[in-house]
Amino acid sequence: MTARILCVEDEDLLRSDIAEELNDEGFETLTASNGKEAIEVLKHEHVDLILCDIMMPLVDGMTTLKLVRERLPQHNEVPFIFLTAKSTREDILSGKKLGVDDYLTKPIDYDLLLATIKARLSQVDRIRETNEERLKRIYNALKDEHHKGQPLSISLIANMEKYILPIEHALKDLGCLVEFVHEAHLAQRKDIAEHNDLCFLVYSKQVHFYLSGLIKAKTTHGRGKIVLLCNDHVDANLKEALIEQGIGYTIDYPYPPVEIFKIILKAAQQQ
Repeated sequence: MTARILCVEDEDLLRSDIAEELNDEGFETLTASNGKEAIEVLKHEHVDLILCDIMMPLVDGMTTLKLVRERLPQHNEVPFIFLTAKSTREDILSGKKLGVDDYLTKPIDYDLLLATIKARLSQVDRIRETNEERLKRIYNALKDEHHKGQPLSISLIANMEKYILPIEHALKDLGCLVEFVHEAHLAQRKDIAEHNDLCFLVYSKQVHFYLSGLIKAKTTHGRGKIVLLCNDHVDANLKEALIEQGIGYTIDYPYPPVEIFKIILKAAQQQ
């Protein structure tokens, strides 16, 4: 599969030269002239690596990195490399604290640029392969558990089924009895957690009201049945408060399968 690289650079000629060099090496290249444009691209596009200038108008490189790491969790594992004409110790420390993966100085040494990109992409591939192997082991352990006991009954609650369709398919493949419930029907299905082994809810205002009702009625404690799937609007304090009030688990976007399978495995072992 061709790797996609986003190049964020405000100098038109340099941006064009980098894109041409990357295209000649077989990469697919997306471009942006500043951090504001880059964020808009990353809201809608998948990329495998980000090259970003530090000194740019509107939104600079440091702010771009901060926004990507804090607000676009779907790109958490994407290597981020700064292109910079200044690389003081303070600049490097600031970038490292924000989660930058590497620095390349200007003028660009294209041999070094390509070597760095290939090394970072290879590192991501190795991590991904390790995670896939781990996921396979948990998946196989789950299938073994299901041969020993009754299938788990699981409800999935969201405002659109497409958001959790991959989770639904994976759980059905494991032999679970899976039911999708639109969040608008929670008012009529207040006992949905009571009648299922696990209940996965994608956080929203309506889901928050539903959970508040369970907490008020003191029907969440001691269960461990409720799993809250948290988008980037759910801050750490809210998650901690919900767990303290009896919500069983929280999983952050993009809802890694390994985390979901761990919870399924634990529930299967408790049957």
